Amino acid sequence: MKNWINRSLLFFVASLALVSCEKDEDMTVLRVGDAPELTASATAVDLVKDAATDTVITLNWTPAEFGYQAAVAYSIQYDMPGNEFAKPKEVSGINATKKAFTVKEFNALAAKLGLPVGAASTMELRVKADISTEVTPLYSEPVTVSVVPYLDIIEYTSLYVPGEYQGWDHATAPKVASLDDDGIFEGYVYMGTVAKGFKFTSKPNWDGPNYGAGATAGTLSTAGDADNLTVSEPGVYLLKVDTKELTWSATKVEWGVTGSATPKGWASDVIADHDLTYDPERGVWAVTLPLTEGDLKFRANDAWGLDYGDDSPGDGYVDKGSNDNIKVKEAGTYEIILDLSTPGYYNYTLTKQ
Repeated sequence: MKNWINRSLLFFVASLALVSCEKDEDMTVLRVGDAPELTASATAVDLVKDAATDTVITLNWTPAEFGYQAAVAYSIQYDMPGNEFAKPKEVSGINATKKAFTVKEFNALAAKLGLPVGAASTMELRVKADISTEVTPLYSEPVTVSVVPYLDIIEYTSLYVPGEYQGWDHATAPKVASLDDDGIFEGYVYMGTVAKGFKFTSKPNWDGPNYGAGATAGTLSTAGDADNLTVSEPGVYLLKVDTKELTWSATKVEWGVTGSATPKGWASDVIADHDLTYDPERGVWAVTLPLTEGDLKFRANDAWGLDYGDDSPGDGYVDKGSNDNIKVKEAGTYEIILDLSTPGYYNYTLTKQ
């Protein structure tokens, strides 16, 4: 009996070992990879528009090692210092271990971060290495570069917005733009008439893709016979489009200005904004007010859900949801203009009368 138990126990242990071996053979062991090591050819660059086509900086990195052979796709991510790359901008589709930037290209990176022109600011850059959506990417340590950008209007990927309100003329149609080239577009459009609607088109013609009304409210269709999109009444609308999800929205806006520099002070439940009036001829919002030394901000529809300040004082461009107010340094009567006609370059002026 004892011998039988010993033989049974031995057989059981051997079986476990065999199963364990079989499972080990079936497993794919993926060791932790080696991230790229990034270096930059310069730590400070002063960008000059006249040298737009010259190479200004080159990033080099060592190949990423994932523990087995695989095609590696690289991207350059860039962000402001201190953001920890929480929502970085990205230059993707790199299949080499270096990337050279011209003056114009690097200036575009600075512009997308909203860096002030004519002044030195810093940005952080790192390399992202990818082989699959199922494998965690590898990231290099960031490098810091000081950059002095210049003002240059970037031609963002855009959609045209022809409609009845402007005679269905692509040549004069306003545009909504995708600042991150990610299929998400936005822009402000004035529609004086709305009965017959409008559409979004990817080209300055009807060659397509074109976007009309989808089967349900807030959706889009690329079908040739799709109905026109419509809004309920004339006015200025913030249009948002997602061509990947095929969705859109239109928010009617009335802009005002508020702040310690204005006659009424900061808006509250009992203090209203100073309303701006839209001028269709100039395509701007305007008001003339006596201002004191202090701060102000623009906000839509008497609420803080959509407001603009200025993160880079003095550059003349507004920043959405900015924590920084617009400074009025000297008391006087000012014409205040808010120009939202060019996506990516919303701007303002305070002109003393």
